[in-house]
Parts: sequence; C-alpha cells; structure tokens
Amino acid sequence: MFSGAGAAAPKEDDSEGLEQVEKMAKAMGMSVEEYQLGVRARMKMEESINDIRVTGGDKAKGVSVERDGNTPSKHFIITITDEGKALGKANLEKELVAALKSANDQAAKGRSSSQQEMMQFIAEEMKTMG
Repeated sequence: MFSGAGAAAPKEDDSEGLEQVEKMAKAMGMSVEEYQLGVRARMKMEESINDIRVTGGDKAKGVSVERDGNTPSKHFIITITDEGKALGKANLEKELVAALKSANDQAAKGRSSSQQEMMQFIAEEMKTMG
C-alpha cells in the first residue's frame, strides 16, 4: 500500500526527501500528511506483525512450532523432543503437520488483528488532521 518511504517524515533540512515524499503523495492522490500517516500506519502494522509469537502443536507429544505473524516467517522454531521422536515417522509427520497448521492459523488471526488495529489508528489520526 505505502512502500519505500522509510520513516516518511523527512528531516526539516532534507529538501530532497521532502520533494520525494511530495511526489509520492501526489502520485497516490494524497496530501503529504495523509501519505505520511499511511506510511506510519504501515510501519506500525509491520512491527506488530513482527512481534506476534504463536505456538502450535502439543508439547506433551513432543512436537511444537513457534512462529511470528509474517508470511513467510522471520521467526520460526520447530521443536521435536525425544517424546516426539518416539511417535514414529508417520505419527511424527502427522503431529508436525497439525502443529504447522495450528501455528499458521493463529498467525493469520494475528495479522488480521494487526490490520484492524492499523485501520483504527488511521481513522483516529484522520480525525485530528481534519
């Protein structure tokens, strides 16, 4: 949606950066303030998604998956204990697939929540702008 502008708030002495932001805002049919709000909202959402940590699987069975909310994940840990190994290949595969699916489903819910929070942030900020 809003990409490539970094913090989107150029330094006051950075006329070249301000010109770039103005060009991007104009290209998207937005004011500079709206564009900067969009970039801030996106960055806030990305941070929220990076901070998500979900765990799928059954630790009692010795198989678990921990991941963040990104697709593909930046944080991804698969844990298989001796109990998991003792399940045998077929059952271990079944438990691992279930753990991956569970963690993926939870991450999707987390991403959706982060997107809703971003939209709420934009709505609240727009009220103060106009």
